[in-house]
Formats: sequence, structure tokens, C-alpha cells
Amino acid sequence: MKPDDFDVTIITTYPGTPYYDYAVKDPDKKDVWIYTYQDTGDKLYSYEVDYNTTADYYKGDPNGGYKSYVYTDHLTSERLVALRDYVERDIRKKLNIPFNPSGASVRYEHSMGQMGSELPSTILRSSRDKEELAVN
Repeated sequence: MKPDDFDVTIITTYPGTPYYDYAVKDPDKKDVWIYTYQDTGDKLYSYEVDYNTTADYYKGDPNGGYKSYVYTDHLTSERLVALRDYVERDIRKKLNIPFNPSGASVRYEHSMGQMGSELPSTILRSSRDKEELAVN
């Protein structure tokens, strides 16, 4: 098989995904949320991100334009990006597939995060007060 292209990405905690909806605030770090995978107890930490204004987590470029807003107990955000970039470069070289020649990512490039400054009440974080959720 000779693919025309491929994609390597790092988890992004979009509103509406379990990584976002079931995350709880880190009690020790400002603007950090923790998602815990029930089966293993593995944790994914995510920084608070305004997807209406931030686009550099999506695609980026091969020269350092990709940024991760998540990390684990074992891998920093920077290490995740370095590993992702290594895999992308290595596979593209081996398969002779050039890097995507499109422009850098821009605001609203994809369907997530296009709903304005307020999230709909149907998108929840598990750390919210249940009474507050019932009112909304």
C-alpha cells in the first residue's frame, strides 16, 4: 500500500469529548484539568485553552509550529510534540510524502470551537456543581 498522506496528532481536549467533559480541575495547578482513564488510572493533564482564539495545537508546521496543550505523568507537552514531529518526519521520509503544503493553521479551520465565547449548557465538566447544571 502506498498512501498519499497520513496524519499524526496529539489528543486535543475539545469540549464535548470525554477528555474535556470528564476532566476535573487540578487542585494544585491553576488552569489545569485532569482526565483519568477509568480502566488504567492513567491521567491526561490539559491546560485551559480558548479554542475560539487558539489554533496552533492543530496541524502546525514541520518547523516547530505544532503545540500541545496536554501532558501526562511521564511525558511533557514539549516531549509529546518532539515525539510527534519525529514520527511525522520519519514516516514522510520513508514513504517519500512531502509535508502538507497548505498554509499554517488558522482560527476556525475545523468544526470545533466555532460557537462563540460561551459554551452551550449541554457541554459539561464533571467538576461543575450539579445544582448549577440542573439550572442550566
